[in-house]
Amino acid sequence: MSPEAPSSNVSVSANHRIPVPSPLTDAFKKVFEKAVDRARKDLLSSGKIGLAVFFVYANDTMNVGSLFFKDELHEELLKKKVREKALAENASAVILLTEGERPGTIILSGTAPGMRISARVDYVFDKNTRAITSWEPHWLDSPLKNAFLDGIFDTIS
Repeated sequence: MSPEAPSSNVSVSANHRIPVPSPLTDAFKKVFEKAVDRARKDLLSSGKIGLAVFFVYANDTMNVGSLFFKDELHEELLKKKVREKALAENASAVILLTEGERPGTIILSGTAPGMRISARVDYVFDKNTRAITSWEPHWLDSPLKNAFLDGIFDTIS
C-alpha cells in the first residue's frame, strides 16, 4: 500500500484535506484536519495564529485550549499541565498547533500511543483584505520534536 502523492496546491474554498502518510489512522487524520480548519478560521477572524493544544478522546470528542505563557518558568508549567491533563483524562491523542519559524507557516505536531507525526501549512495572508490567497498543507517526512508533547505517551523525552 503506497501513500497518496502530496497535493501541490489546495484551494482555499475547497475542503482542506491533507494527503495521508500510512499508517496514519483516519481518526488522527480527521483531528489534524480539524486543527488546520481552526487555524484557518483564527487567521481569517483575527489575522494571527495562536498556540493551541487539541486533546482527542476515544469517544471522538475533542477539547481545544489556547496556550499563553509569559516566561520560561510559565512555559515549563504549561508543558507539565498538558502532560498531566492528557494522562488524567485518558486522551487518545494530543496535537499542538504553533506558528512556524518563518512567516506564513503553521506547524502541527501530534502524538498518540506508538505514533508521532507532524504537518506544515504554508499560507499567504493579505492583511489589507483579510483574505487567505494560498493555503497548502503538507505532511512532514519526519515528526518534529515538540517539548509540549514529550512524555505523554512514551517514556523517552
